[in-house]
Amino acid sequence: MKKYFLFTILISSLNTFSAVEIEDCASIESDIKRLACYDYLVTGVSKSSNEIDVTEASTSEEKTEATANSRSSFGFSRRQMSQSNEKSPKNSLSSAINSISKTFGGKTRFKLTNNQLWETQSVVSSKLGSFKVKSEVRIEEANMGGFWMINKSSKVRIKVKRIS
Repeated sequence: MKKYFLFTILISSLNTFSAVEIEDCASIESDIKRLACYDYLVTGVSKSSNEIDVTEASTSEEKTEATANSRSSFGFSRRQMSQSNEKSPKNSLSSAINSISKTFGGKTRFKLTNNQLWETQSVVSSKLGSFKVKSEVRIEEANMGGFWMINKSSKVRIKVKRIS
């Protein structure tokens, strides 16, 4: 019992004597510098300002490069993306419907203005009236996988998958 008590006092005293507090780290604007502050709190070792500046500059370049690459692969499954060797998709995509066609199974295919081909996951007929040629749509990732096609004007959504 005494060991646990001494251990608790020792840990609490270490926290009171530290020069940097968690609140100090939380108030830092830059993501990289805030992470370096948290790393310092945990490990006690800090990076030099030169290392932080170099890391911060490289991550901003990587973000813009990843955004450009992700638009062309939006909607592909993980298997399709691994085949095309592209990075992860973006969270949403805006476009307009260029043409609509039906499959033999009764599903509907939408060709968008960005030349992507999307197909409904199920045979839905009641909601399809909202999706017409030249309708503005937004495609978003669903929470548990898959994608939603959302009509921007009526906010009607249907579950879709990307074909090509």
